[in-house]
Amino acid sequence: MRGVVVALGNFDGVHLGHQAVLRRAVEEGRRRGMKVVAATFHPHPRAVLGAGDPPKLLTPVGLRREVLLGYGADEVWVIPFDRDLSRKSPQEFVRDVLVGEIGAEVVVVGENFRFGHRAAGDVRDLERIMREMGGTAVAVEVRAAGKEGGISSTRIRAMISEGDVAEAAGLLGRPYVLRGEVVVGDRRGRTIGFPTANVLPDPDVVVPARGVYAGFVLVGDEKFAACTNVGVAPTFDRAESRIEAYLLDFDGDLYGRVIDVGFAKRIREERRFSGVDELTEQIRRDVEEARLITENLS
Repeated sequence: MRGVVVALGNFDGVHLGHQAVLRRAVEEGRRRGMKVVAATFHPHPRAVLGAGDPPKLLTPVGLRREVLLGYGADEVWVIPFDRDLSRKSPQEFVRDVLVGEIGAEVVVVGENFRFGHRAAGDVRDLERIMREMGGTAVAVEVRAAGKEGGISSTRIRAMISEGDVAEAAGLLGRPYVLRGEVVVGDRRGRTIGFPTANVLPDPDVVVPARGVYAGFVLVGDEKFAACTNVGVAPTFDRAESRIEAYLLDFDGDLYGRVIDVGFAKRIREERRFSGVDELTEQIRRDVEEARLITENLS
């Protein structure tokens, strides 16, 4: 591949800042008649370098690819991050990877992008090296895209971990989504009239704080409003935390299917009830609130 525009970044979450980078790359591609390649890294550098525990992901690489393509990239290039890559100087990274492997003629990054061994290179270095190699680099200002505190994957992870999924959606530009396989649970939900899809997500992704959420579930190309519980079901003294989504206006078998669970707004915290009757009545209220929230969103 030669003569492409590369939007370069970690792109975990593909948040509004990342979208600004990709949007500029698409503009450059249209103007120059070139393909746009979104280049991301996998695994996370901290998982390779051992600089503390690697952060939980907002978008595992498969989902990230779909989202980047959805925002306008013609192709997604996953750069394997390993120790050999980490030792490359800024010059070597541009020469060997961006130009040599991907064929970059234009590289678009966020204004704070760092690269090369020990993150020695910044956007000025990228502009200089690309210029020396006959290409161009463009730095996009992304700080203005966020509210107070700026916009970053780190901030969004913290919001989701605390249950602030509506705030996180504001920085993502869409609700946060977990993808996972539907597995067999306790089957208690169907006995009280609210059968749920028990979703097993990737263990490396961020899971929202325990509580009840309004949102949606995507099954193939069909989208259903949903009321989703994240937690241990304290009324039944369950040991492990689970993600259980009740799909509104759905009737079918989802076991073994891979679905996307979207989190639009937190309805309440998880709590213990006196028994099944009280729990069932609360679920009815939760479902109706979820219905109202999702109708307003749509």
